[in-house]
Amino acid sequence: MPKTAFLVLKSPQELDPTHIVRRFTEKSDASMILVEDGVYQALVSPAAEKLKLAVNEVLVSREDIEARGFSQEDLKIGRAVDYPEIVDLIMERTERTITI
Repeated sequence: MPKTAFLVLKSPQELDPTHIVRRFTEKSDASMILVEDGVYQALVSPAAEKLKLAVNEVLVSREDIEARGFSQEDLKIGRAVDYPEIVDLIMERTERTITI
């Protein structure tokens, strides 16, 4: 089970979150939650490939994907989830959450 969840709100053009992830935790202890424009991290290359090397699990907000005209099938990494599963990961399955 990942110990740290990284909540990413920014697109790959604004932020490469992998540097921060590597600074705070090991891959096996890290999960990434992509919301708002952060969903583009899982939709475009090479950002998705960088995530694959940096974290153990990637969850992508289904609502935010659909709001931008995409679907689960467009993801290059991770899986689309609803907000209740995101809240469960933050509150129950990890020890800390870092918003970047």
